[in-house]
Amino acid sequence: MAARPELLAPPEIFYDETEARKYTSSSRIIDIQAKISERALELLALPDDGIPRLLLDIGCGSGLSGETLSENGHHWIGLDISQAMLNVALERETEGDLLLGDMGQGLGLRPGVIDGAISISAVQWLCNADKSSHEPR
Repeated sequence: MAARPELLAPPEIFYDETEARKYTSSSRIIDIQAKISERALELLALPDDGIPRLLLDIGCGSGLSGETLSENGHHWIGLDISQAMLNVALERETEGDLLLGDMGQGLGLRPGVIDGAISISAVQWLCNADKSSHEPR
């Protein structure tokens, strides 16, 4: 059994061009991402008033979960630490705005700017220290 990606290398190294494309072309991963993203939207319990919300997709990768947000009528900003994953998102012409950054360092947005946030297949990366100076907690 293969080791979990987060145990092999930091995400900005693990998700190089090859891994980013492999992740995004897997029909199994695409299906799982869509189902979990739908559930995450349900859990946000956004008002059912037809008004599009601005959502943050933390660890957006190649934009698979963002597609679900767009399909449900929302606008989104995607944050990811892997330039390779964001490059794939750009090639796929995702509808969200994309930011290169480390979710562990925060965004510096004013409170109330974002109506909600999802994070699909990303939070586990926060539990690992990649350098002796890192403290995951």
